[in-house]
Amino acid sequence: MKKIACLIGACYSIYSCKPPSYSYVPAAMNTTAYSRTGEGQLGFMFGSPGIGAKGGLAITKNINVNAWVSTLPPGNDDYGSKEFEFSAGIQTDAEKHDGVTSFYIGHSGGSNEKKRTGLTGDFNRTFFQLQHSAVDVKLGGARLDGYIGLQVNYLSYKGTKESSPFNDYLWYYQPYFGIAIGGKNVRFELLQGLAIKNTGEWSNGVRVFPWFGHIGMLFKIRNNKKPERLLQTPGL
Repeated sequence: MKKIACLIGACYSIYSCKPPSYSYVPAAMNTTAYSRTGEGQLGFMFGSPGIGAKGGLAITKNINVNAWVSTLPPGNDDYGSKEFEFSAGIQTDAEKHDGVTSFYIGHSGGSNEKKRTGLTGDFNRTFFQLQHSAVDVKLGGARLDGYIGLQVNYLSYKGTKESSPFNDYLWYYQPYFGIAIGGKNVRFELLQGLAIKNTGEWSNGVRVFPWFGHIGMLFKIRNNKKPERLLQTPGL
């Protein structure tokens, strides 16, 4: 427990101390791939979203809905934010294949402030996300989910900076990777990625902090029925 607490503290310190030039810190993202119809997932995390919670449900073997909410209390440079997100996803059938390709489309909204630079504002973000995952892979006595993907975001920001209007509209891109490892239904999760604006726009308007990620715990809520791919007889 002491090691986990230290890791959480270090992660919070990294994200709560930003260079003063940045005006938006990307939150985390849902990277959920589901193993079967009716599966639910819940989790909590610490990192670029500050403190966050997420959840999702596989409505069918190919369609899912997801959400998260987070808050980042002001840190050493007085940066603070609140954000929420909803998304809908489609994926290939994990009951037949342990490699799953997913596509998500969603929307988020929130607000932030940075007292050191006199920044305060509200934002909305629309995104689509493509991801490939390995689901429930056996790793000795443990189970592993691994994923890699890309999220494309359109951010609308309206606020003030040093008492002057500060509005911007921009695209930015987030390549990422992550793992969730542990037992059958309870896993430790790690996500890391980059946030990249269009070339020539990096130092203009809303400056996006270029690194994001989180650590956390993931809980899978599902029946004990094995996926079809695990019931197949070898050689048939």
